[in-house]
Amino acid sequence: MGRASVVSSSHREPLSAVDRFLIDALVQNGRVPFTTLAAQVGVSGTTVCRRLAALEQRGVIRRYTVVVDPGALGHPTTALFSIKPRVQAPARRSIADRLRRLPEITASFTMSGDRPNIAVGRFTSPDAAESMAIRLREDLGARVNIDFVLKTRFGDAVWSPDSSAAPALRDTDRVMIDVLMMDGRASLDSLAKKTHLSKSTVHKRLQVLQERGVIRGYTTLVDSGALGLPVTAIFGIKSGAAAAVEPSKFGQLHGFPEIGTCYTLSGRRAAVAVGAYRDIAAARTAADRLGEQLNTIVNVDFVLATDFDRHQWPQPSGGGQQCPYDEASGHLQPVR
Repeated sequence: MGRASVVSSSHREPLSAVDRFLIDALVQNGRVPFTTLAAQVGVSGTTVCRRLAALEQRGVIRRYTVVVDPGALGHPTTALFSIKPRVQAPARRSIADRLRRLPEITASFTMSGDRPNIAVGRFTSPDAAESMAIRLREDLGARVNIDFVLKTRFGDAVWSPDSSAAPALRDTDRVMIDVLMMDGRASLDSLAKKTHLSKSTVHKRLQVLQERGVIRGYTTLVDSGALGLPVTAIFGIKSGAAAAVEPSKFGQLHGFPEIGTCYTLSGRRAAVAVGAYRDIAAARTAADRLGEQLNTIVNVDFVLATDFDRHQWPQPSGGGQQCPYDEASGHLQPVR
């Protein structure tokens, strides 16, 4: 997938053509060597490093990360929760704060208008997800509907509970994955020091993890506002006479590069897709076009705030490093 990410932004300083080229290349492969980028752009490696450092300082580049199938880490079940506060229920901000404290919840979106909040979680089983829905109803005093995800597309990577049986991972494998989630460009030297392995062993283990489908790729999370795409839209694609929409089909749809994440669901909606746009009108136009191409009904809702998004971040297990986007609104959903 092209995987730039989306975060609300106030800075409007335009990006140069070289900056955009570097961002696009790093979104496609977060570990592409800087020397390769320098050769492609026609500048020195020092210039590439300097420009990327400036983009990081401005907050345009938020993080380099590895793309990991959560099922391979023991969390094959992904669920979407629609949370509709009842009368005298906690305020939306309070709901987001409570969700942030739950390690199973990987993202929370405050929707515009009177639409329900949306939360995404990863679990060891459907029963665990159902238990979370019950807990949310009781703790939040809210109506909570749950949809189970049959397939997930995150950029070019596609996985499902059936295809992500957890392989036997070594403790050092998990250490490497956690490090790469926090810094997808971590060097073999730093990984070797963290795991107390040799560089050659680290290299071999990374190859094994990729061959097993644990590691699906590397990407770069980028501020969508800097790319001119400040509006985040969530499309609800309803089931109809046509067969349910496969996530992989979105990658084949021409004219929808802005859709980076898609979930095929078990409920009344065939799928949910998330995209970033320059304005509300562009998102509504995309919904109409999407409905025409898929020959089904497509509704669009707008994200007022992405409370947090840590789906490509190590799940806390006591004392783990806090995701830097837990304390500030930011949308890390990928787009091409």
